[in-house]
Amino acid sequence: MHPDGRLEYVGYETFNGVLDYPVSAHPVQDGNDLLFHAYSVDEELIKEHGTMKVGRYNAETESVDTYLVPTPGKSHVSFAHSLIHTNEHIIVWDCSVHFSTDALFEGGSFFKNNQDHTLKFLLIPKNAKSQDEVIWIDSGQTGAIVHPLHVWEETEELENGEHRTLIKLWAPFCEDLELDLKQSNTFHMMEFSINASHKTVSQQVIDDSISSEFAIMPPKPSHSSFKSVCTTKVNNPDGSSTVHSSTLSFHDRYGFTAIFDEEGSGHFVGYAKWDMASGNRCLHSTQYYDNGEIGGEPMVVRASGKERDTIYVGSYVYNEEENQSYFLLFDGETNEQVCRLKMPKRVPYGFHGQFISGEDFESHFQYHEALDKEELNDVQHCPLKWMRFFLKDLLGLGHI
Repeated sequence: MHPDGRLEYVGYETFNGVLDYPVSAHPVQDGNDLLFHAYSVDEELIKEHGTMKVGRYNAETESVDTYLVPTPGKSHVSFAHSLIHTNEHIIVWDCSVHFSTDALFEGGSFFKNNQDHTLKFLLIPKNAKSQDEVIWIDSGQTGAIVHPLHVWEETEELENGEHRTLIKLWAPFCEDLELDLKQSNTFHMMEFSINASHKTVSQQVIDDSISSEFAIMPPKPSHSSFKSVCTTKVNNPDGSSTVHSSTLSFHDRYGFTAIFDEEGSGHFVGYAKWDMASGNRCLHSTQYYDNGEIGGEPMVVRASGKERDTIYVGSYVYNEEENQSYFLLFDGETNEQVCRLKMPKRVPYGFHGQFISGEDFESHFQYHEALDKEELNDVQHCPLKWMRFFLKDLLGLGHI
C-alpha cells in the first residue's frame, strides 16, 4: 500500500514452493501459525490433489507443518468459504452446496444446493499428516455454513460423576442456501455441539427472529485470559442436572453479525450482538441503522491502552436518498452511536475491512521502507512492532 492509499500487486506467496493449491478466503491466525484451506474446481488439480486442501504454516520455523487433503473422495466440490479452530483441531466442513456445471445451460450460480447431501464436519488434528487422521462427523441435516462466529470447548459434568467434552460451534446456518444474486436466503444462529469421541453432533437454533450473516468476533487483547467465564448448573427435563464448564473467556463471550432486511432484498440494515456464555446463550441485542440506510459487514474494533476492554462496532452505510456514504461507529456495550463520518466518495455496498490504528499504520510504512532498502534480510531482524506486518503481508492475515 502506498502512502496515498493505492495498492500495488507484489505477487503470490507459495511458502518456498510448498503451496501447490489455491487458497480460499479467511485464513486464521493461531499463535505463530497460519491456518488456511481451499477448494478447487480445476479438473487437473482435483485429479492430482483432491477437491480440498488444508494447511498450517509456522511463522517461527517458516515451514508448512501440516498440508493435506482431508476429503477421501473426488465426486463433488463443496462450497467451503471459511474455517475455524479449537486448541486441538482445525475444523472445516463439507456442506450441501456443490459446484455444478448446470449454470452453463441454466444460468445463475455455479454452486447449487444439493438436498441429498448432509452437512459434515471435518476435525483435523493440528499435527495431522494424512487424511486417515481426520475425524468425519455427519450432522444428518442439509444446509450450509458460510461465516462461522466462534468455537470453544465445554466440559459437562453429570450427576453420576461422568464427564464429557463437547466442541461448541456457533454459526449462522442456512438450510437451503442458494448463491444466485436474485435469491434471498435465511440464516439463523445455530449452536452445534460436536462430540469428537462419539463422532456425533447435535444442533440447536439460538434465535429465529432475525436473519443474519457475516459473523465476526472482537480481536483478542494482548492480556486475553482463557479462564472460564463461569460454571453453570443446568436442570434437565428428566430431573437430573448438568454442570457446564467452558473455556470461553471473558473477551470472546460476545460476537456480532449483520442483519438482513425483512423484504428479502439481501440488504444489511443493522447488526446483532450474541451472548455465548453458558446459561445465557441468546440474541443479546440488535442495532438498526437510521434513515433507511444500508450497511455492510460489521467491523469490531478494540480500544488500546487502559481502554482495551472497550469494543466498538463500525460499518459503512449508504443513504440512497442522499446518494451518500457514511461510516458509523457504535459502542459495543450499549449499541449507542458514537460517531458518524461523511465519506468523501461513494463506498461500494458491502465494503468491509480491518481497522488499523494510526501507530500501526505508520509502523506499516516504516516496515516497507526498510524492505525497499533491503534492510530486512529475514524475519529475525524485524523489530517486534513490525512482526504483525510480516505476517499480514506475507501470510495474508486479516488482523493480528
